[in-house]
Amino acid sequence: MRGEPPPAPVPFAGAVLCGGASRRMGTDKALLVVEGRPMAVRVADALAAAGARPVVAVGGDGRRLARLGLGVVPDTAPGEGPLGGIVTALERSPHGIVVVAACDLVAPCPQALAATVDALVATPGTAVAVPVVGGRRQWAHAAWRSEAAGPLRAAFDAGERAVHAACAVAGLGVAPVTVAPAAVRDADVPADLGLARSLERSGGGRAGAGRAGGRGPEPSRCRLASGAMQVPEIDVDELARRQAEGAPVVDVRESHEYVAGHVPGAVLIPLGTVADEMARVPVDRTVYVICAKGGRSLQAAELYRANGIDAVNVAGGTSAWTEAGHPVATGTEP
Repeated sequence: MRGEPPPAPVPFAGAVLCGGASRRMGTDKALLVVEGRPMAVRVADALAAAGARPVVAVGGDGRRLARLGLGVVPDTAPGEGPLGGIVTALERSPHGIVVVAACDLVAPCPQALAATVDALVATPGTAVAVPVVGGRRQWAHAAWRSEAAGPLRAAFDAGERAVHAACAVAGLGVAPVTVAPAAVRDADVPADLGLARSLERSGGGRAGAGRAGGRGPEPSRCRLASGAMQVPEIDVDELARRQAEGAPVVDVRESHEYVAGHVPGAVLIPLGTVADEMARVPVDRTVYVICAKGGRSLQAAELYRANGIDAVNVAGGTSAWTEAGHPVATGTEP
């Protein structure tokens, strides 16, 4: 009914799995400091920014994690893999939904975490929502119904240790979720943390689109680009081909330049407003960024990629587009 406030978000809890052996990393990943914050804290902050209440660490070095300000829940099956930690989190959750994420996510993203919850809420017949990237389910970034604890515990007690196999044995429905690939990358070896630093110098995913009232990093602030990020590029002819297939294009020039002539269908988001307009850019598809020559669009693409958006720079910009004879639209409309 018009005038009524929107419904309150579905309450959910958050859990950070911290009990891994970290053998390939050579040190406890949960406590490993990346860009000024331990990895477990980075994930916990992202969960809080997404709206999770409470957020706890499951397993790991409880005393040291508590010193970092994290609530700690001992893993009921330490050393037995992530399934035991997931079951522990579900059994201890005060809400009907709990998001369980691994402590070693390279770029934990509040928006991706919230989207995973939304996917679960939208599919009542399923027990878990899991991002799918490259055809593979990302079980280290999943939203679960707490009622799945019983069937999962039964599978665990019967000897199952693989999460996907336990779900199959228990007959649990799984809802797929589409998120930016950067949001579910994990760090197994030190080289993966080099990837983390090149992805986002300030240590986060696409922050800024978490649920209202979230704690942790301010939801309105996006992550800064590293300045050393590798951004893929295409030329204008390739852009024309991809746009014909429905690819989104963002023009980061000023409004007067856009009005004078732009790629048909391109959405105007001037470079100075990119950080404040992250929510206008899709996270489930590659976004192509263009300016006049390619310099401003490169800066914007770096910023988008630092926030978990798969952005590609268009070399040569609208100048090359026009010179190549591609159609040009004028005015304020895409």
